[in-house]
Amino acid sequence: MPWNISPSTEEVHFLMESGFLYRDLGKFDEARDVFNGVRAMLPSSEVPEVALGTVTFQRGDFDGAARHYNRAVHLNPRSAFAHAHLGELSIFKKDKDSAREHLKTAVELDPRGEFGKMARGLLEFVDVVRFE
Repeated sequence: MPWNISPSTEEVHFLMESGFLYRDLGKFDEARDVFNGVRAMLPSSEVPEVALGTVTFQRGDFDGAARHYNRAVHLNPRSAFAHAHLGELSIFKKDKDSAREHLKTAVELDPRGEFGKMARGLLEFVDVVRFE
C-alpha cells in the first residue's frame, strides 16, 4: 500500500536544513538518508537530487555526483541550483568548457539569486585556473 504524504513547506525546509547540517558536519550517511527521504516525498523535485549530489561530491565520488546533478537537470532543466553544481563539478573534472556552459546557464536562470552569485564566482575562477 503506497503512502500518501504531503509535507508542508516548513517541514521540507527543516528536513533539507537538517540534511545540509549533517553533510557539513561530515555525517554523510545521515545526510544521504535525510535527502533520500525528502526525495521519496517529493519525487518530481530536483532539490533533494542536487542535495544528494553535494553529499556524493564531498565524498569525492564525482561520477556519482554527476549522476545526481544530471537527474536534477532532467527533472528541472531550468534549475540554477543544478546547473551551478554541475559547473562546479566540471571544474573538478578539469572540463572548463562544460563548466562555463553550466555556470553561464545558472547565471541566466538566477541573475540576482544565490545560485547565480555562486556561478559568477565560479566563472571567475574558471578563467584563472590552470589545469596540468
